[in-house]
Amino acid sequence: MKPKITTILFIALMFITACNKDEPKFSSAEIQKALFELKGTYHGEISVSYYHGNTISEGLKCKVVSKDSLTINMDLEPMASAIADDAIASRLREIGKVQVKAAYDFLQMDNAVYNFVLLPDDVVCLGGYGAPASIRIVFAKNFGGDAVYPNHEIIFNLSPTELWVGDKKCEQFPQLVYHFIGSYE
Repeated sequence: MKPKITTILFIALMFITACNKDEPKFSSAEIQKALFELKGTYHGEISVSYYHGNTISEGLKCKVVSKDSLTINMDLEPMASAIADDAIASRLREIGKVQVKAAYDFLQMDNAVYNFVLLPDDVVCLGGYGAPASIRIVFAKNFGGDAVYPNHEIIFNLSPTELWVGDKKCEQFPQLVYHFIGSYE
Protein backbone atom coordinates (compact mmCIF):
# COMPACT_ATOMS: atom_id res chain seq x y z
CA MET A 1 0.00 0.00 0.00
CA LYS A 2 2.85 2.43 0.82
CA PRO A 3 4.41 2.33 -2.68
CA LYS A 4 1.12 3.42 -4.24
CA ILE A 5 0.75 6.39 -1.89
CA THR A 6 4.37 7.39 -2.47
CA THR A 7 3.91 7.14 -6.24
CA ILE A 8 0.71 9.20 -6.12
CA LEU A 9 2.37 11.86 -3.95
CA PHE A 10 5.37 11.96 -6.29
CA ILE A 11 3.15 12.40 -9.36
CA ALA A 12 1.12 15.10 -7.58
CA LEU A 13 4.29 16.95 -6.60
CA MET A 14 5.59 16.80 -10.19
CA PHE A 15 2.26 18.08 -11.51
CA ILE A 16 2.19 20.99 -9.05
CA THR A 17 5.76 22.06 -9.79
CA ALA A 18 5.25 21.73 -13.55
CA CYS A 19 2.23 24.03 -13.38
CA ASN A 20 3.96 26.72 -11.34
CA LYS A 21 2.67 30.04 -12.65
CA ASP A 22 5.10 31.96 -10.46
CA GLU A 23 7.96 31.36 -12.88
CA PRO A 24 9.77 34.60 -13.51
CA LYS A 25 8.89 36.41 -16.72
CA PHE A 26 11.50 38.25 -18.70
CA SER A 27 12.92 41.37 -17.12
CA SER A 28 12.12 44.75 -18.65
CA ALA A 29 15.79 45.00 -19.72
CA GLU A 30 15.52 41.68 -21.60
CA ILE A 31 12.29 42.79 -23.30
CA GLN A 32 13.79 46.16 -24.26
CA LYS A 33 16.83 44.39 -25.74
CA ALA A 34 14.59 42.07 -27.76
CA LEU A 35 12.46 44.96 -29.03
CA PHE A 36 15.60 46.89 -29.98
CA GLU A 37 17.04 43.91 -31.86
CA LEU A 38 13.75 43.29 -33.71
CA LYS A 39 13.32 46.97 -34.59
CA GLY A 40 13.21 47.62 -38.30
CA THR A 41 11.32 47.19 -41.53
CA TYR A 42 10.94 43.68 -42.88
CA HIS A 43 10.12 42.93 -46.50
CA GLY A 44 8.72 39.60 -47.51
CA GLU A 45 5.74 37.66 -48.68
CA ILE A 46 2.46 36.74 -47.13
CA SER A 47 0.24 33.79 -47.87
CA VAL A 48 -3.34 33.33 -46.68
CA SER A 49 -5.01 30.02 -45.93
CA TYR A 50 -8.13 28.73 -44.32
CA TYR A 51 -7.39 27.76 -40.70
CA HIS A 52 -7.59 24.06 -41.50
CA GLY A 53 -7.67 24.02 -45.26
CA ASN A 54 -6.55 25.24 -48.62
CA THR A 55 -4.44 28.23 -49.48
CA ILE A 56 -6.40 31.25 -50.70
CA SER A 57 -3.48 33.33 -51.93
CA GLU A 58 0.28 33.28 -51.73
CA GLY A 59 3.28 35.30 -52.76
CA LEU A 60 1.72 38.66 -51.89
CA LYS A 61 4.46 41.23 -51.31
CA CYS A 62 4.23 42.71 -47.85
CA LYS A 63 6.09 45.08 -45.52
CA VAL A 64 6.10 44.77 -41.73
CA VAL A 65 7.44 47.34 -39.26
CA SER A 66 8.67 46.30 -35.84
CA LYS A 67 9.15 48.91 -33.11
CA ASP A 68 7.63 48.44 -29.67
CA SER A 69 4.97 46.37 -31.45
CA LEU A 70 4.49 44.85 -34.88
CA THR A 71 2.59 46.75 -37.60
CA ILE A 72 1.39 45.20 -40.83
CA ASN A 73 -0.82 46.52 -43.62
CA MET A 74 -3.11 43.56 -44.15
CA ASP A 75 -4.80 43.09 -47.52
CA LEU A 76 -8.51 42.29 -47.17
CA GLU A 77 -8.86 40.77 -50.65
CA PRO A 78 -8.23 37.21 -49.38
CA MET A 79 -10.94 37.74 -46.73
CA ALA A 80 -13.33 39.06 -49.37
CA SER A 81 -12.74 36.02 -51.57
CA ALA A 82 -13.61 33.71 -48.63
CA ILE A 83 -17.07 35.25 -48.12
CA ALA A 84 -20.11 34.32 -50.22
CA ASP A 85 -22.11 37.47 -49.34
CA ASP A 86 -21.42 39.86 -52.24
CA ALA A 87 -22.25 43.01 -50.24
CA ILE A 88 -19.79 42.18 -47.45
CA ALA A 89 -17.12 41.02 -49.92
CA SER A 90 -17.58 44.27 -51.87
CA ARG A 91 -17.21 46.33 -48.67
CA LEU A 92 -13.96 44.51 -47.79
CA ARG A 93 -12.60 45.12 -51.29
CA GLU A 94 -13.58 48.79 -51.01
CA ILE A 95 -11.60 49.10 -47.75
CA GLY A 96 -8.62 47.37 -49.39
CA LYS A 97 -5.95 47.24 -46.69
CA VAL A 98 -6.06 47.79 -42.96
CA GLN A 99 -3.26 48.48 -40.51
CA VAL A 100 -2.96 45.82 -37.81
CA LYS A 101 -0.92 46.53 -34.67
CA ALA A 102 0.12 43.65 -32.47
CA ALA A 103 2.02 43.70 -29.18
CA TYR A 104 4.71 41.10 -28.56
CA ASP A 105 4.49 38.57 -25.74
CA PHE A 106 7.88 36.87 -25.60
CA LEU A 107 7.85 33.18 -24.73
CA GLN A 108 11.51 32.30 -25.23
CA MET A 109 14.67 34.27 -25.84
CA ASP A 110 18.23 33.22 -26.45
CA ASN A 111 21.20 34.68 -28.30
CA ALA A 112 19.80 33.95 -31.72
CA VAL A 113 16.03 33.33 -31.65
CA TYR A 114 13.04 35.12 -30.17
CA ASN A 115 9.82 33.13 -29.92
CA PHE A 116 6.70 35.23 -29.37
CA VAL A 117 2.93 35.39 -29.39
CA LEU A 118 1.30 38.36 -31.10
CA LEU A 119 -1.56 40.19 -29.38
CA PRO A 120 -3.23 42.09 -32.24
CA ASP A 121 -5.76 44.83 -31.63
CA ASP A 122 -9.13 44.44 -33.30
CA VAL A 123 -9.40 46.49 -36.48
CA VAL A 124 -12.42 48.76 -36.90
CA CYS A 125 -13.34 50.45 -40.19
CA LEU A 126 -16.02 52.97 -39.37
CA GLY A 127 -19.13 53.38 -41.43
CA GLY A 128 -22.67 54.54 -40.81
CA TYR A 129 -24.44 57.88 -41.37
CA GLY A 130 -25.28 56.99 -44.96
CA ALA A 131 -22.06 55.03 -45.51
CA PRO A 132 -21.91 51.23 -45.43
CA ALA A 133 -21.92 49.57 -42.00
CA SER A 134 -18.80 49.53 -39.82
CA ILE A 135 -16.54 46.52 -40.12
CA ARG A 136 -14.71 44.99 -37.14
CA ILE A 137 -12.10 42.26 -37.53
CA VAL A 138 -11.28 40.22 -34.42
CA PHE A 139 -7.96 38.36 -34.21
CA ALA A 140 -6.83 35.27 -32.32
CA LYS A 141 -4.45 36.02 -29.45
CA ASN A 142 -2.60 32.69 -29.58
CA PHE A 143 -0.69 32.97 -32.87
CA GLY A 144 2.85 34.26 -33.14
CA GLY A 145 6.18 33.42 -34.61
CA ASP A 146 9.94 33.52 -34.43
CA ALA A 147 12.61 36.06 -35.20
CA VAL A 148 16.18 34.99 -35.91
CA TYR A 149 18.19 38.05 -34.93
CA PRO A 150 21.59 37.18 -36.51
CA ASN A 151 19.88 36.53 -39.87
CA HIS A 152 17.47 39.48 -39.49
CA GLU A 153 14.50 37.25 -40.37
CA ILE A 154 11.02 37.14 -38.96
CA ILE A 155 8.19 34.69 -39.49
CA PHE A 156 4.75 34.88 -37.92
CA ASN A 157 1.04 34.12 -38.29
CA LEU A 158 -1.98 36.36 -37.71
CA SER A 159 -5.42 34.84 -37.66
CA PRO A 160 -8.64 36.82 -38.11
CA THR A 161 -11.27 34.73 -36.32
CA GLU A 162 -14.39 36.90 -36.52
CA LEU A 163 -15.85 39.49 -38.85
CA TRP A 164 -18.55 41.86 -37.59
CA VAL A 165 -20.66 43.99 -39.91
CA GLY A 166 -22.39 46.66 -37.88
CA ASP A 167 -23.48 44.90 -34.70
CA LYS A 168 -23.90 41.46 -36.32
CA LYS A 169 -21.31 38.73 -36.47
CA CYS A 170 -20.81 37.38 -40.00
CA GLU A 171 -21.50 33.70 -39.40
CA GLN A 172 -20.22 32.63 -42.81
CA PHE A 173 -16.73 34.02 -42.17
CA PRO A 174 -14.19 31.16 -41.94
CA GLN A 175 -11.13 31.61 -39.75
CA LEU A 176 -8.10 32.51 -41.87
CA VAL A 177 -4.36 32.51 -41.23
CA TYR A 178 -2.06 35.17 -42.68
CA HIS A 179 1.50 33.75 -42.77
CA PHE A 180 4.38 36.23 -43.18
CA ILE A 181 8.04 35.48 -43.78
CA GLY A 182 10.53 38.26 -44.43
CA SER A 183 13.95 39.79 -43.90
CA TYR A 184 15.19 43.03 -42.39
CA GLU A 185 15.67 45.92 -44.83
